[in-house]
Amino acid sequence: MRLTFPANKLRELLTAAESRWPLGLRPRWGIEDPAGFWLVGDQGVYLMHNGMATDEKQIVVYALECNPDSMPFDQWWAAKQATFGGDDGCEFIDAAVVRDAIAANSPLVFEFTETTISVFTEQRRH
Repeated sequence: MRLTFPANKLRELLTAAESRWPLGLRPRWGIEDPAGFWLVGDQGVYLMHNGMATDEKQIVVYALECNPDSMPFDQWWAAKQATFGGDDGCEFIDAAVVRDAIAANSPLVFEFTETTISVFTEQRRH
């Protein structure tokens, strides 16, 4: 199963992250990751940064294929089940991965198998 995160939304997320990282980083279940992003399987599947939270609403970027805000429950739930299963999950994504996708003006694509998660950008033809 593939999940796609659009480049324009990634730009917004990176801007928010870069403003929060200097204020500190949140741990992921007790793990101290460097400045970066989390791929979260929860109510949908989304990317968020690990910078310190504020009173403002946290910016998240939902996968196009797994967005509870824009899809019927059965559709996004099936995609969530196919990627993270029935449990919640959180995987660290290095900031360079998101920056590289933005630099290439490419969506970020995650491909899930039963045992692996791969990430890549889409090749653009000129």
